[in-house]
Amino acid sequence: MTLLSCRIQNKQDNADIFMKPILCKGKLTTWKDDRGFGFIKSSEPIDGSKEIFLHISDLKGMSRRPRVGDTIFYELKTDADGKLRASNASIEGVVTQPFSQKQKAKKNGLLQTAISFSVLAGIGIFSMDYSSSRPSSPTTSPSPTRSAPTTSITKPGCNIKGNISIETGNRLYHLPGMEDYESTRISPEYGERWFCTEKEAIASGWRKAPR
Repeated sequence: MTLLSCRIQNKQDNADIFMKPILCKGKLTTWKDDRGFGFIKSSEPIDGSKEIFLHISDLKGMSRRPRVGDTIFYELKTDADGKLRASNASIEGVVTQPFSQKQKAKKNGLLQTAISFSVLAGIGIFSMDYSSSRPSSPTTSPSPTRSAPTTSITKPGCNIKGNISIETGNRLYHLPGMEDYESTRISPEYGERWFCTEKEAIASGWRKAPR
């Protein structure tokens, strides 16, 4: 991503201001809460009158979810495809939520899972060593099952968008021409992906979006 400025710096500005990202300001005009994204209308228009894409993951620590009409402060960046995106955003007048006990419990849960995995791995290694020390009888090993190859995002013709709802976790795919196709952004870091065919999307656990 490329960091942009919301305004042109004056020569009289302090030199250290160039070292800090400049926060942009705008109104949230669209918000799809079930899918965790929306669009901001900038108070200081950049690149014409285009709206700025905002993902829920860029509103870290907010004590409530965003609503249409909220004033949003954000850093302006561009995606690899050249589209504008808000980053490190916050909602005016909404306090940042402190590190919760739920988050601590989640970390503890991950630690317990890691410990359990280590114990199971140790038991598995011990069992393998014990088995290898005994005379082996000829057996027919089943052929390994090959997993389906992951579709390349940049493969020509793969224009079906596989989106994951931030609220429900539902996996929905969108075809070109559907109502929400253009506004749907694919973020591979959140498990979202592109598909070449509907059959491939369905086989991977996605279902067709209602619109």
